[in-house]
Amino acid sequence: MFNSKQYNWADVEIWLLGKKIAGARGIKYKISQEKEVIYGAGNQPMGIGKGNKSYEGEITLLQSEVEALTLSAMAAGGDDITDLSEMNVIINYAPKNGALTTDILQNVAFTEMEKGMNQNDKFAEISLPFIALGIKKGL
Repeated sequence: MFNSKQYNWADVEIWLLGKKIAGARGIKYKISQEKEVIYGAGNQPMGIGKGNKSYEGEITLLQSEVEALTLSAMAAGGDDITDLSEMNVIINYAPKNGALTTDILQNVAFTEMEKGMNQNDKFAEISLPFIALGIKKGL
């Protein structure tokens, strides 16, 4: 029987530095590969050449989570969260009455951190771009 259950945000768990992140507001990540059309004689392509792969994404957290990550970075001898590196981010997609799917973002390092607030904001959310060395999908 075909299961049409779709994942929703309530089905997502994000783990970082061994801790489930309750203040996660969003996550996205992608795999890219350099590709180029190869030409020889004439003007028609002969094939597609493949180059390096890259892994990157962005996690959006409430400011309280970012402050906790900053304290972790400082405890490890860094100045801020861009000094954290080689940490795995685990994303569990766990729908009720469905199969658990886990993606592991390997050796993640945040590339920047920007804070900001606007008048009448009820909370602060901070987007943290990152790079990674790999993504294990669908475990």
